[in-house]
Amino acid sequence: MTDQQVFIWESEVRDNETDLQGVVNNANYFIYMAHARHKHLQSLGIDFAKMHEEGCDFFLIKSEVNFKAPLQSGDEFVVTSKMQPNGRIRFDFVQDVIRKSDNKVVVSAINTATAVNIETKRPALPDKIKELLAD
Repeated sequence: MTDQQVFIWESEVRDNETDLQGVVNNANYFIYMAHARHKHLQSLGIDFAKMHEEGCDFFLIKSEVNFKAPLQSGDEFVVTSKMQPNGRIRFDFVQDVIRKSDNKVVVSAINTATAVNIETKRPALPDKIKELLAD
């Protein structure tokens, strides 16, 4: 995959996403990255509801996350997302959460996903995903 295929989603930390220490609770980074993955796939023409209707569900099966610095309420940030193959039935989203004010990577992650055929209950990547990963 080329650098042009890096997806970027932007947002801002809301007050309710912080803890007593005034920093973003770590669970919220998973939510930020999940939303960016969904938007990333959507930008590539992959619709979760349609895929489900066609007999395919996506699942996150592994997450490797490095927390490097905190975000605080009001911080603007971007989540970058890049897809890459990971074997025959898996693919990775390489993701960073970057604070916009200083361009600091506050979280870096590799989130591994697969797809499952609803009927057979077996992992099976849809052709559309295979095509995207082959580019």
